[in-house]
Amino acid sequence: MNVVFDWAGTLADDQELTWRITDQVIRDAGFPSVPFETYRREFTLPAAGFYATYCPGTPWERIETAFVAACRHRYPGEVTLHAGVGEGIACLACRHKLFLLSTLDQAMLEAALDRLGLRRFFAAVRGSAEDKVRALPELLREHGLAQDETIMIGDTPHDLRAAAAAGVAGIAVSYGYASAQTLAAERPEVTLSSFAEVLRFLDKGACAESRHFPVATVGGLIRDAEGNLLLVRTRKWSGKYGIPGGKIDYGETMEAAFAREAREETGLAVRDLEFAMVQDCVEHPEFYRSRHFILVNYLARVDGVKPPVRLNHESDAYLWAGPTETLGLDLNGPTRVLIEKAFQKASAKALGKAAEA
Repeated sequence: MNVVFDWAGTLADDQELTWRITDQVIRDAGFPSVPFETYRREFTLPAAGFYATYCPGTPWERIETAFVAACRHRYPGEVTLHAGVGEGIACLACRHKLFLLSTLDQAMLEAALDRLGLRRFFAAVRGSAEDKVRALPELLREHGLAQDETIMIGDTPHDLRAAAAAGVAGIAVSYGYASAQTLAAERPEVTLSSFAEVLRFLDKGACAESRHFPVATVGGLIRDAEGNLLLVRTRKWSGKYGIPGGKIDYGETMEAAFAREAREETGLAVRDLEFAMVQDCVEHPEFYRSRHFILVNYLARVDGVKPPVRLNHESDAYLWAGPTETLGLDLNGPTRVLIEKAFQKASAKALGKAAEA
């Protein structure tokens, strides 16, 4: 897995330090001091908006120059890491390819990494990235990183917006600059509350990648009030249309897993789940890598007619279509099997009811 880390707040425990530097810049510009709690609550990236509020009328170039000068004097020598980061990064580098993407000045970032002994663990370090929404897609292109094999881990909405712009999974950490509530608005793949949780999350992914065993997954046909079916198009299935779904978490029931996956991938709340079938999926040629899945399939309903869908990073398009119409689409193999079986069953039920009448 390619893991792109944010620096400030995610790996570096530097919030109080950067507040002191920021406050110095604001006071030197002739404006009142900003309390730490205000800074924690309101600071966002890109930083120009924050300074426009607390240094109104001050040219951004002047602010940026003053901040960089103050940082060079203090930052590399005073910055510390969150608990477990030093040892954890060394372990992660053995199983993943690590990258660093930060708004911090490149020279200062590298100086801090050298002092903390972390530089050698990163395949690339990119600082001075004022707008990560532009910088992260560029990083993927420069290093030939596949979207489906890359994640971004950060502590601000800006980091998660960058992940969305790059088409990769955005992983939020709530122990940095932004609260879990603030981060939730960006719909991260998962929110982790400590660096120890980051390690466990990435270790779980590494185990799934390196061990060869069947993986249990859930997926299903979601129907609206008129019987239209929801299909999503994903890169992982050769750009073909399929159904929402994913892996079952430890301790999670199959139905709960499907409801969660449907919510995460489409924003829809499903109900009336009905078991449909189980499929073997052993190294299917349409899937982007060699895998052995056990596909547990459901039927489910949502309220309304063709309700709007909010896709996450895993899909790039969706559509609602009638059952017969779907069979004329470019479907992945398992989805076609599910639709054909589900509606053969529905036809048989209808025939049975007609005979009874």
